[in-house]
Amino acid sequence: MKKLVFALMMLPMSLFAADFDRVGVDVSAFSNDGVHLGIADSGSLRLGLAGDGYTFTFDQDDNDMAISSYGVELSRSDSKKVGVGYGAGIGILDGGVHYNWMASGDHVIGGGTTLTVGGFDLATAADWNLTASNITGTVGTSMDLWGAQASAVSKWDIDDFSYDGLELDAGYAIPVAAGIHITPSVGVGFDSDWSRGDATASVAVILSFGRSAAP
Repeated sequence: MKKLVFALMMLPMSLFAADFDRVGVDVSAFSNDGVHLGIADSGSLRLGLAGDGYTFTFDQDDNDMAISSYGVELSRSDSKKVGVGYGAGIGILDGGVHYNWMASGDHVIGGGTTLTVGGFDLATAADWNLTASNITGTVGTSMDLWGAQASAVSKWDIDDFSYDGLELDAGYAIPVAAGIHITPSVGVGFDSDWSRGDATASVAVILSFGRSAAP
């Protein structure tokens, strides 16, 4: 069964191997005291801190900063003046709501839910731009079994109930040493007319200090 899933996950790589539009490398390091450092393939830095009842994250891409405590989150970025959100989970179901005052002046409210059963997730999200009177949403599913990872996310214009695109990703986490995992992956997108976008290949290097498994 594991070999079958692995073969299915590697199939997209064989399909797009000769036609990658972009190749990237992502490096992340995690410690058991709640510190996370990362460098994306674009060169942007990421930082995460987690303590008793709080988390802080910073992503140099869009200078996105967020701090949360007991489900309440405050955030800001270059594209967002301020954001306020709340999230909670009950068993296999997680959900949250948010309000964002965008740098453009738009006011956006939204929410999402994630249902997790075993290694499978089903996630839905919607955003209502009050200023532009536009509602958009996504529906996605993902799996993570025995190191095999895959996801499919469809995008929708809820106002017109029209399909806006699809993103597909697949990869496999390979443990190469204690605390070191390498995950090669491929991804491809399709627009509303089902025209294929850029096919990408990436490698994520994950270093874990004091953890027995990759995050």
